[in-house]
Amino acid sequence: MPDDRPFRPVRLNAAPRMKPPPRGKSPRRPRKPRRSDGHGLFWLAALIVVVLVGLVAVYFEVPGVKTWLLGSETPEVAAAKYPLESLPQRGPAPSVPAKAPVVTPPPTAEEVKRKLREQADAATRKLEQATAGAQPTNAPSPVIAPAPGQPPIASPAHVAPARALPVDANVLTTERIAAYQVALERIHFSCGFVDGDQGMRTQRMLRAYQKEHGLTVTGFLDPNTRAAIGEPGDPFLTYTVKEEDVASIMAKPPTWRDKAKAARLGYNDIWELLAEKFHCTRGYLHALNPDVHTPVAGTQVVGPKVFPATPLPHAASLRIYLGETSLEALDSRGHVIAFFPCSIAKDKNKRPHGELTVKVVDDHPDYTFDPALFADAAKAEGITHKLSIPPGPRNPVGTTWVGLSLPGYGIHGTPDPEAISRTQSHGCFRLANWNAEKVLKMVSVGTPVDVEP
Repeated sequence: MPDDRPFRPVRLNAAPRMKPPPRGKSPRRPRKPRRSDGHGLFWLAALIVVVLVGLVAVYFEVPGVKTWLLGSETPEVAAAKYPLESLPQRGPAPSVPAKAPVVTPPPTAEEVKRKLREQADAATRKLEQATAGAQPTNAPSPVIAPAPGQPPIASPAHVAPARALPVDANVLTTERIAAYQVALERIHFSCGFVDGDQGMRTQRMLRAYQKEHGLTVTGFLDPNTRAAIGEPGDPFLTYTVKEEDVASIMAKPPTWRDKAKAARLGYNDIWELLAEKFHCTRGYLHALNPDVHTPVAGTQVVGPKVFPATPLPHAASLRIYLGETSLEALDSRGHVIAFFPCSIAKDKNKRPHGELTVKVVDDHPDYTFDPALFADAAKAEGITHKLSIPPGPRNPVGTTWVGLSLPGYGIHGTPDPEAISRTQSHGCFRLANWNAEKVLKMVSVGTPVDVEP
C-alpha cells in the first residue's frame, strides 16, 4: 500500500532532537555528587573545644572571661566602676562587723638594744664619711627617734652646738652626749675621740663603765648611767691658737725615703693639731667652729675641755679584748681603771693571744721601715734595705711605743686617730696618741698583758 506521508530526507549522524522546555522555565542542571573531605568535622571539633575552654574559664573565674562570654560585668568589675557611695541608696546600708584590732606584742629588751645599736652605728658611719670636709650648717641638730623605754639619741649632724648645755638633762642632744664623753675622758674611760654620738666606740666604753660600776649594762646613756657619771660641768673651752702651733705644721713627706730624711714627722694641718689637742674628730671641731675656716695665730676656737683629768693610776695589768677591739687597765684587785679603743691586725693569723708582758717603753719612738713588710712600697721606691723613720705624731707608730714580749709586737699610737677600732695594723695594738701616752705612763717593764679573743 502506497505511503501517503511526505518524503523527508534522513541526515546521517544527526543528534536526536530534544523536546523543547516549557515556556517560562529554565532548563534544570543535574546536581553534582557531594564529596566528603572532612572540613565539616574539623570545624565542629574546633567549636566544641572553644565551648569547653570557655566553660572551664567561667568555672575557675578567670578574670575577664566571664564578662566576655556572658556579656555582663563581674561583681569585682562592677564594684570598681560603680562605688557604693555613688549608687542610689534604697535603704539603710548593711552593717559590716569591724575587724578585731591586731595586737602587736611589745618589743623585747634585746630587740630594743639591737635597734638602738643599728641606729647608732649607722649614724657613726655617716659621721666618719662626712669628716673629710663637710661644711657645717646652722640647722638644728636632728634627733633620732628612740625605741620605747630608751633615751633619745642625737644624730651627729655637723652643726655648732650651744656653749651651754640644755636645761633638760633627759634630752640627749649632740652637745650633751659630747659633755658625757668629756666627763668620762677625764676619768680615763675613753671612746677614742669626742664626737657627740653614741656610736660603736661609745657603746663599748659605756658597757665597760656600767659593768665596773654595777649598773645595768646597756651600752647607752640611760638615766642610771647619767646619774652615776654626774652632771658634766664646763665641757667646752675657748682656746687661742699660738704661734708655735702654726709653726709646727709641716708638709707631709710623699715617700718613705723623704720621711727618713725629715727631722720630725709633725702635723700636716692645723685642724689635725687642734683635734688631737682636744681629743676629738676634725669634723666635730668644725661643727663647734662653723665660722672658722683656717685658724691662724690668735684665732679663738672652741673645743672639748678634756683637761684637767684625774691623776693616772698605776696599772697592775692590761687586758686586750680582740672581739671588742678594746684595751682595759686593771688595778691589783682586778677592777677596770681605764678603757681605750684599739685597732688590731686585719689578718687573724697575725693576732697574738695569751699572756704577754711589757718589755720596753718609749715616748718618742723611731720607726724602722722594713721592705719585707711593705713590699709594694719598697718595690715602687726601689728600697732594698731598712730605713729609720724619725719620731713625731705622724710617725707610723705615733708618739708612743710599748714593746711586748712577743718580738715585733707592741702597743703604740697612730698617725690616724679617727681610724681607731678598725682592723688595719700589721699585728700590733694601735691607740689614739693621747690614749697610748696614758698607757705608757700607767705601766712599767714587766706589766702583764692578757690578750683574749
